[in-house]
Amino acid sequence: METRLQQLFQMLRWCGAAMIVAAAGTFLVQGWDQDGDVSRYLTLLGMTALLPALAYACGIRMQEGRSARVLMLTLLALIPIHGGVLGGFVLSQFGTGTSSLGPVAQWVAPSRLAAVLLVAGAGLALIPLIWAAFRVLARPHARLLTATSVASHALLLVPDRSSLAATLTVAPILGFTAYCAARIKPQTLESRLAVASLLAPATVIAARQLLFYDVSTAFWGTILGTGALALFTLGKKSGDATIERFAIVPTLLSVAAFVLATELWWPDVSASSVWLAYGLLSSIPLLAFAWSSSRSKGFFLQAAVALNATTALTVLLIDPRPWAALQAIALGLGISSYGFVKGRRPSLYSGIGLAGFGFILEVVHAIEVFQPSGWLALAGFGSALVGLTAWLERRARSVRQAAPAANVSQPAAASLSQ
Repeated sequence: METRLQQLFQMLRWCGAAMIVAAAGTFLVQGWDQDGDVSRYLTLLGMTALLPALAYACGIRMQEGRSARVLMLTLLALIPIHGGVLGGFVLSQFGTGTSSLGPVAQWVAPSRLAAVLLVAGAGLALIPLIWAAFRVLARPHARLLTATSVASHALLLVPDRSSLAATLTVAPILGFTAYCAARIKPQTLESRLAVASLLAPATVIAARQLLFYDVSTAFWGTILGTGALALFTLGKKSGDATIERFAIVPTLLSVAAFVLATELWWPDVSASSVWLAYGLLSSIPLLAFAWSSSRSKGFFLQAAVALNATTALTVLLIDPRPWAALQAIALGLGISSYGFVKGRRPSLYSGIGLAGFGFILEVVHAIEVFQPSGWLALAGFGSALVGLTAWLERRARSVRQAAPAANVSQPAAASLSQ
């Protein structure tokens, strides 16, 4: 019975917090006409200032710390709303015209001085409250979290609504959040929510850009790429391989977004060539992840090889290209070599099949068309393969020769130590 009551109390606390955030959120999409914008914002500021007082009453007077912590989390959830409104004031005096927006999305300051005073006054009132909230939720890291939160919310004030400006403001916020998460390594629910609150300014910028302004694929590519790097860093620092490997999803989506964003630069390039380029470009971050991670090295290597093998094979089946054939030969030889050394027959046979298929199509192309992409590319690739084999054989011989010398020196070192 007592457990059910605790669950009920927790549910009621979060319902109350949701109502407060919803009430404050109406200021972002308000449609009121009775008062001016400044007076309405001062009302929001006053409502926000009441939350710490109520949290003090719950925590000190009533000795109920859970309700106090929920109220401080609610306070942090209101800060991005303040940033959005103050950003509207700054935009109305220092930015470009907003005539294309409906009145529901506009906050207009009477003058430039009024806009500056509103931002300065709100900063003086809110920064101590932010610090107090983080002191309650993550006391050892309150200073770092406060500085990061203030810097992130300050980016909401940038009076530029272009897609480029949104990209350049969202990326640092995601980077700051990833750094704090990796540095703090939150263990409790309150500390995790405190770190997650740092993402709120990026959410407001993305939603604002999506609803009222232009959004480019480069914007989404930057967000996804930064998110992928943040996931990989967080997983690596926390030791969670699942989070680390999940970074592959936003990575592939980010590369796809950037490829689409630059398609105007090469209008005459075929779709098959773009598909091949996508696979090669995606392998760059995947190989970088594999190089940086000891737990997930094999996963990212296999993902890069499988992706490029898939792109090459699909191009050869749909729209045969000589460079796709060469890529298939290279990947096939690599996969079959791995399978031969490790004794894995599926890798051996699949690699032989992929390399053989690419070799046949490359030879057919060389017979049909007298171009460097045919006979010259095939001859050059073969010469490079022979040279690479010689280098690998030399490296293997030097390693074999160094091994006995190391074994001989070990007993001598042991006797000296005795």
